[in-house]
Amino acid sequence: MLCGLCLPHCPTYRLTGDENESPRGRVSLMRALAVGALPASERLATHLSRCLGCRACERVCPSNVQYGLLIEAGRALVLTQRAASGWTRIGLGLVAHPRLLKGIGAVLRLYQRSGLQHVARASGVLRLLRLERMESLLPTLPARLPKQSFHPARGVCRGRVALFLGCVARALDAGTLATAIHLLTRLGFEVVVPENQSCCGALHREAGQLDQAQALARRNRVALHAAGVDAVISIASGCGAVLAAGDAAGSGQSTRVVDINQFLAEVALPETLTLAPLAMTIAVQDPCSLRNVLRAEQAVYALLGRIPAARVVPLAENNLCCGGAGAYPLRQPAMAEQLRASKLAHLERLRPDVLASANLGCALQLSAGLRAQKLDIEVVHPLVLFERQLRDKMA
Repeated sequence: MLCGLCLPHCPTYRLTGDENESPRGRVSLMRALAVGALPASERLATHLSRCLGCRACERVCPSNVQYGLLIEAGRALVLTQRAASGWTRIGLGLVAHPRLLKGIGAVLRLYQRSGLQHVARASGVLRLLRLERMESLLPTLPARLPKQSFHPARGVCRGRVALFLGCVARALDAGTLATAIHLLTRLGFEVVVPENQSCCGALHREAGQLDQAQALARRNRVALHAAGVDAVISIASGCGAVLAAGDAAGSGQSTRVVDINQFLAEVALPETLTLAPLAMTIAVQDPCSLRNVLRAEQAVYALLGRIPAARVVPLAENNLCCGGAGAYPLRQPAMAEQLRASKLAHLERLRPDVLASANLGCALQLSAGLRAQKLDIEVVHPLVLFERQLRDKMA
């Protein structure tokens, strides 16, 4: 249709006012590329690369154009004429191999706990090696995940679920994954952690490597179906969106995928548990994958709203991306910083006690900005806040 009703909702168009940085402009570029009217020049590739894949345009499109599929196909078409960078190939190769990520996580924990991180940041060596931006996104790493693949329910068993680990979360967000296991078992669910699961493929789709993404999706479908569970739980909305899309695409071997916030919001507490009051202001950041793809952002508010005394408020302009979309902060750092700046300004004005985000990429992006501006606001996953307030009832 190319009606342009999506333009005001596109973060990159709002920043630049450039038609080539809008969904309509990018669709026109991809169409020209597909018919051979334009080559895959560096300029064209850059316009497609600057798209966040936030799919805010899909949410408001009156014709229900599936822009997310179009931008993935457009990037794949670019790769037929322009090879991916060496760093992209290395990065995507690493995330597809969980054992390598596990080893990287161990090295990064040593890097932090040995004091080497402080030395590297103070010496300027990270800037010389062009690793400063990547390293700034690194959170304080917790202990490793529990090794066992099965965690029994506590009390009366209410069901059996599988936990999807993802790729980057294994190395950078093991604490939230461990909390998810602890919380689900306390609520009466057996938790299976399938050993053969892999990266969800979101980063490969983002980079236009669709064949590799589909191969990862097939591997995950087989591994998760073999677990014999009632549902697959994802703690990162970006992974959940990709897994759910693969599930909906149809396969004889598929299991229902649900975001953990949706799952928990619908689960009543056992009679032995209660929630302690939390007299704090909790700002909620809506990840684009949860809002525009899964359309389940209200589940976070429903979950946190169950905590007594908590003041739960949405972060202003939640309809706009924070710039933490997948590898976007590394691929388009200048644009990512501009997108984050408005979020940081809203947080500085609001000064909440806690910022809750249901997606790791968003959390890393916003945490790095808060540290840089020396704003003392904790960024946590909603399930972590919920689990912190869970108490055993006194007999």
